[in-house]
Amino acid sequence: MHPRSLKRLALLGLAAAALIAPAGIAHAQPAAPAVKVSHPIPQSLRNEHAEDREKLELLSKRPGKVGEVARKAIVLFDRHAATEAEFIMPPLTLLPVLADGKVTPDMEWAVAMTDRVRAEREQIFQQHVEVTDVLNQLIEAAEAAKDEDAKEFAEAAAGDAMNDVEILEPAVLVIGDYIRMKLAAGH
Repeated sequence: MHPRSLKRLALLGLAAAALIAPAGIAHAQPAAPAVKVSHPIPQSLRNEHAEDREKLELLSKRPGKVGEVARKAIVLFDRHAATEAEFIMPPLTLLPVLADGKVTPDMEWAVAMTDRVRAEREQIFQQHVEVTDVLNQLIEAAEAAKDEDAKEFAEAAAGDAMNDVEILEPAVLVIGDYIRMKLAAGH
């Protein structure tokens, strides 16, 4: 099977997973209090967001369905990027220090953020589904317009959304659990 076909199947799989995945995600948990302190996100992720936003902006200026769908994608991308920057990605900045086995009380801010990620998993997953849906629409519009650049971008961006669900967000939860455990043990 062609690698692009595999990506397409994976992209469609995330949207289809929305029908079954929420059952495996915690329900009816009270939302954690909003975290007021702002923390940076890893530079690599900040750069990736900026590049994706810039590309969507360029695609939004294209005529026809590609531009129309890209404009819809910008709205969803901006909303989700704001969520990620607020409380999902900042704990990831601690990974290099945690990998060295160092946990300090001043890392407790990350626990509050990871608790919020856990409490809002279903809503975060729904944002990913919405982003993936619009990216699938962009793939279809790009295929119809024979716009290979737009198609490749949409496939890669949808793959990034899957990476968030499968790797980044679970890693954030592990970070919180690890910090909580180490702080409770007095490390």
